Amino acid sequence: MLAKKYILEIKEREIDISIAENNFLNLHGYTKPDFINVNFSVFDEKDIYKVSNYISYSIAYSEAVLELIHSNYLIAYDEYLYHPDYTIRWTSVVGNSGGTTSSWNFTHLKTQIPRKVKKALSFRNQNFILFDPDLYITELNISNAHTEVLEALRDTIDCFRKELYSPSLTMLGKVVEGAWIEMGISLANLAIKQNIDKEKNEILIEYLTGPDGFAKKVEKIVNLYSSHHKDWFLTVRKNSGIQINHLLEIKVWTDVVREARNAIHFGAAPSTPNTFEKAAILLLAASKNLQTLYKVKLEADKL
Repeated sequence: MLAKKYILEIKEREIDISIAENNFLNLHGYTKPDFINVNFSVFDEKDIYKVSNYISYSIAYSEAVLELIHSNYLIAYDEYLYHPDYTIRWTSVVGNSGGTTSSWNFTHLKTQIPRKVKKALSFRNQNFILFDPDLYITELNISNAHTEVLEALRDTIDCFRKELYSPSLTMLGKVVEGAWIEMGISLANLAIKQNIDKEKNEILIEYLTGPDGFAKKVEKIVNLYSSHHKDWFLTVRKNSGIQINHLLEIKVWTDVVREARNAIHFGAAPSTPNTFEKAAILLLAASKNLQTLYKVKLEADKL
């Protein structure tokens, strides 16, 4: 994911793989070691980690290039292949003492990629993350989200990339539902910790995890935050910077996602077709909205 992100941020359209890889490795502090001294008197275990990290990051870079080529973001621009140097020299010689000098060869780990690539004209925009689940999730940076939410988010982007817009929005509906419920549970738990309406909030948590309709759950969560923000959730509001109007705006977006998701039911049709444009707009808005919901959850969980 780091390698993909780095490549996507390169400004030039034409990319020399060797130069770009060296810059990527230098950025993360993993340049190729000149020599590894394996003599027990001077051997440093950190040198082995340097070698492994150098090769690991180089492999990750090569695989990222291949994935971006297969995603039609990059196009091979040279008939020759790039050959990363995975030959690591080592010695057991210290000073004037005798010993052995040789090298380790890890050429079997090489991934064949073009020496030069260029960015496809059709994808030279900031919306490419909509076509890559790893990048989309990385950009969101919602590490406190449940794994089920992240898996559904990955399915959302996978379906979008394959032009399956109704399935994509269906999975986005699951993501949004999970995000609201997770935030609502955190807010209710915070109230319980403060010994405020303990029984009432325990019932609310049970309701949120139950089979009832999603729309009603969102309504209850918004009411919870809006009715008691001045006293129950004052610290959450201050630390997160999230006001009631922010949640109300997300609720409107949520209703659109929910309606699009409901198209999976037989005989149901959304007011506007689930097209590329509609899915793209909802997914782009999802970035900010999901970050907002999980920011509130994060601040509530801290208290």
